[in-house]
Amino acid sequence: MFFYEGVLLGSLSFKKILSVTPDFDKVATLLADNKIFNSVSELHGVICGQLCAGGKEGDAALTWHLLGQENKPSKIMSDLIIRLQSNIREQLNSEDFSFQLLLPDDDEELSLRLHALSDWCEGFISGFGGAYAKGDSTLLEETREVLKDFTAIANVDDREQEQVENNEQDLMEVLEYARMAAYSVFLQNQPEKLNTASDLNNNNSLH
Repeated sequence: MFFYEGVLLGSLSFKKILSVTPDFDKVATLLADNKIFNSVSELHGVICGQLCAGGKEGDAALTWHLLGQENKPSKIMSDLIIRLQSNIREQLNSEDFSFQLLLPDDDEELSLRLHALSDWCEGFISGFGGAYAKGDSTLLEETREVLKDFTAIANVDDREQEQVENNEQDLMEVLEYARMAAYSVFLQNQPEKLNTASDLNNNNSLH
């Protein structure tokens, strides 16, 4: 056990928590210990949305605001956000498509994972809207479609939730769509990578 800025973190180092693939449970514990009640997936989604909208790393205050937090983030929360920003951008820029949504493990109940995916999509929409500075009229049609689909996932009703909960394959397909759609939106906001974004759009659709 040790302390970081006065906060007990446990036996795993802060840097280890934010390794190449952040540990969902460790980040959840860090949020809970600091009395932050936003979910891990919502936080991850907000940051993904910011970066996919062309937002820059290092702006922890905007992320904090988009999470509905009124006070300034503590140093440990700022560090968490900035490290996640760096981690996510590295994954999105990688050529091996290593980017993954930060969700509960696959052995968790489907209902929990679906709820987390809904949180992630809601966070993405909030993060994108808060960071996109070019105005709605400049959005590419492909980006509009992704945001529309993410809104539908975020607002899944009880009947639709039950249908997905009864089929692991359905959930995995929606999750993979969200993962690749985030890639596509990220690339669409980087002019030098628009051809790659177009290729992704041609191979990725939500059925």
